[in-house]
Amino acid sequence: MGIEVIGISRDLAPSQQEFKTKVGAKNHFLSDPDLTVTRRYGAVRDDLGVDVANRYYFLIDKDGALIWKDVTGRLIPVEDLLNRLSQID
Repeated sequence: MGIEVIGISRDLAPSQQEFKTKVGAKNHFLSDPDLTVTRRYGAVRDDLGVDVANRYYFLIDKDGALIWKDVTGRLIPVEDLLNRLSQID
């Protein structure tokens, strides 16, 4: 499919590395503590005066165009995510 998965969170790189090791993740992670990238995708909500990053999924092509998104906030198991993405033209 030629897809690279990148996880983005507010966590700092050492915490992300610990998480990757714990769950055996193979993908890259981006540390976004000030929510600069997360905010650009509209994935931040105000939760009683505190900015919180939502769990959203975006498929962006190599030219930066948004192809697909899921903004339900629910965790999508990897197998289900790959199935959904394989159905995109």
